[in-house]
Amino acid sequence: MSSDPNSIDVWEAFLDPQGDFYLPDFSAVTPASLIAAVRAATDFARSEVEAIIVDENEPTFVSTTVRFESATIPMARIGAVVSAVESNHFRPELADAVAEVWDRLSAARTRIFLDVELFHRIEQVPSTDLNPEDKRQQELTVEEFVRAGARLGEEERNQMSTIAAELTTLGTSFSRALQKDTRDLAVHLDDRQQLAGLSEDQIAAAANRAAERGTDGYLLTLNNFTQQLILESLESAETRKQVLDNSTSRGARGGEGDTRTQVADTTALRALQAKLLGYPSYSSFAIDNQTAGGPDAAADIVSSLIAPANAQLAEELAQVKDRYGLDDVAPEDVKHQIARYRADEFDIDADEVAKYFEFDTVLTEGVFRAATGLYGVTFAPRDSVIGWHEDVRTFEVTDANERTLGLILLDPYSRDTKRGGAWMGELVPSSRLTGHLPVVTLSLNLAKPGPGRPTLLNPTELNTLFHEFGHVLHGLFANSTYPSTAGTAVPRDYVEFPSQLNEMWRFHPQVLPHYAKHVDTGEPMPETLVTALIESEKFGQGFNTTEYLAAAMLDLSWHSLEAGEHITDVLSFESEVLAAAGFSTLVPPRYRTTYFGHIFASGYAAGYYSYLYSEVIAAWVSEWFEAQGGLNREAGDAFREAILAPGYSVDPMSAIERFFGTRPDVAPLLRRRGLAEPVNESAAEDEESAEVVEPSAVSEVEPKEHRNHAEVAQVLEAKGIEPQIKLFTDATPTAASAAEKVGVEVGAIANSLIFASGGEPVLIMTSGRHRVDTQHVATLIGADSLDRADKDLVRTATGQVIGGVAPCGHPRAIPTYVDEALKDYPVLWAAAGTPNSVMPLTYEQLLAITGGKEITVVEEGAEG
Repeated sequence: MSSDPNSIDVWEAFLDPQGDFYLPDFSAVTPASLIAAVRAATDFARSEVEAIIVDENEPTFVSTTVRFESATIPMARIGAVVSAVESNHFRPELADAVAEVWDRLSAARTRIFLDVELFHRIEQVPSTDLNPEDKRQQELTVEEFVRAGARLGEEERNQMSTIAAELTTLGTSFSRALQKDTRDLAVHLDDRQQLAGLSEDQIAAAANRAAERGTDGYLLTLNNFTQQLILESLESAETRKQVLDNSTSRGARGGEGDTRTQVADTTALRALQAKLLGYPSYSSFAIDNQTAGGPDAAADIVSSLIAPANAQLAEELAQVKDRYGLDDVAPEDVKHQIARYRADEFDIDADEVAKYFEFDTVLTEGVFRAATGLYGVTFAPRDSVIGWHEDVRTFEVTDANERTLGLILLDPYSRDTKRGGAWMGELVPSSRLTGHLPVVTLSLNLAKPGPGRPTLLNPTELNTLFHEFGHVLHGLFANSTYPSTAGTAVPRDYVEFPSQLNEMWRFHPQVLPHYAKHVDTGEPMPETLVTALIESEKFGQGFNTTEYLAAAMLDLSWHSLEAGEHITDVLSFESEVLAAAGFSTLVPPRYRTTYFGHIFASGYAAGYYSYLYSEVIAAWVSEWFEAQGGLNREAGDAFREAILAPGYSVDPMSAIERFFGTRPDVAPLLRRRGLAEPVNESAAEDEESAEVVEPSAVSEVEPKEHRNHAEVAQVLEAKGIEPQIKLFTDATPTAASAAEKVGVEVGAIANSLIFASGGEPVLIMTSGRHRVDTQHVATLIGADSLDRADKDLVRTATGQVIGGVAPCGHPRAIPTYVDEALKDYPVLWAAAGTPNSVMPLTYEQLLAITGGKEITVVEEGAEG
């Protein structure tokens, strides 16, 4: 058998590439072809593994690690095809074959990664002389084997194998049960009056869905999450209650659609799996190789926002009650009343707003145009490509140099054979190893309009489209050698960052005017309505954040169980977790446990916090793009090359720090969500503690002195410099935010960045217009390496916190180096010991208070 994964005969027959792309022939997807393909793929992998093991030559990276990567490519391909079909157009006749595919893939994968002889061979590969990407690939491959259990004893490996098989079966069972119960719990209504408040198009869509199932009346199908969008519009409290009750009862009614057994068994098995691998809980195992680094860090960011989110929710509900004279608001009415308040307060007619968001115009003149403006890529329909359903549209993507970049398959409409929600998938990952161009999918669940009617989006659906397209771009821009690290194959708590970042263009003044045009008249959306929409979205953020945090807390709690714990009373456990964390019973979690497909069927176990963790980065980077002028091709190209293209072939957060010169902080996220923003006042006692200031009261709160300011002032006075420390009510932790606040060029900001060299702190004072080239600086100062210091080292070395480090006032002297580029500015501005403080200095004064040595932080001729 050839070692080329493209040489498998049945694979070629099954896929039958369409045009220049290695795109599946979906008309050939039958139970028989799926089974034949998965057998061929697993047989190929097994044959290649055996060849690697019996090779008598010394193992090399190419002969062992790269060959192993190639061995698994066909399994990944059949998995991608089955995932696309199962998610988008799952026909009953495929059920058994699809289940068998997943079982075979899981068994083959487990067998491979628990093969001690194969692991020993891979572990022996020398990596000293490899280039950085190959060395990282070698390290990641070894790590994957270790995390699968390859270093365990024989008995433990057998247990791991059994657990993996059971978890695969449970995941498939959960998915099937949830899909059935979601379909069965669609709300059937006979009287049109029960739909009062919905638009004519929404009512027509409900009638069409009922007709498709062969029944009279109207059918309101359920989306994945708890709160259904139609709750905002439905005027009947009785109908709202029926919709929310049906939504929250999924998976907990008994019968074939009940998922509680799967939840109990899955969480118990995951806890046992973690114990075998030496972890106290599954969350410890799952988050160990994520950006957050551990469950405590994930729980901290979730917990830290519960109080401000609850406070914001309470304020929102108080305003609702006051405006409408309500004594109480029932759970089924919360979303409706918030939408009602938003519409009345900001004079927004939801039906009228939707007329400015016609789907095709939004796609071509909004989503595509933004990508063209920022990255230079263009999109053209490719009508000859056949997808899995007649609704699928295909677009060929071309780069700025007229090189074909990849293919997008877009499936916009909901159907009974499609799972709920919205998602991006990768049918074919880009890879220099295979030579294939990326083929990515974008699936939505929009209501399909009647014949001749336009597809109109509400603001939530508009946001979803921009969000998912961020994933699409991440996949299209992949520039990695190996498929396993290409595109979106990054940690879960990082993968949502590019998609959340792309949301910034939805209402951006450089984008919105091009697509927000009335579907009937072609008139642009009035500026007053644009402003009202943007302002209105701030109301309800307490509600949105609370329901998200509740789901994230449930996920972390289920996966914090220890081996031996088997929770069978699923709903009681859920209630106890939410009550203990302080969540309001008025707002159920975005996903209750029994229909939390993300964590029980979609790979987000102990990872739902990821959306929040990624949004910290996204909010911070969106402010950076604004500082670059918005749709700036130069900034976009640089960001694409440094951040999006590498995928997991580099460490993502290291790439962020190299490119931006610092690590993102939480302040932009809080501004983005309209929540209270912390102003540090007792950093020396607890870095996480902060005074919480309600947004509405910010202008009335006087910033307070901190003892760090006195320590900095003491150093200035000792050098004959009059302290002029300026305090702000909100934090300015980035050079861009500080420059905007002070009203100077970003280059005049003297950033105080703490690095680690051999475990010891080094302070680099750099211009805000420069990113520190750590390799260059390490060479200049004679250090073996230079890495960004973690928050603990920053705290220990300076007595201050990241985002507020001053050039002086530290407990002990720190070796300091000063960027010569700061000479270009007569007045510099540096942090004064807290993130909400700055002080003016001349270049000479900066040298005097730091005793720093002058250096360049980037190589000559390199862009800072």
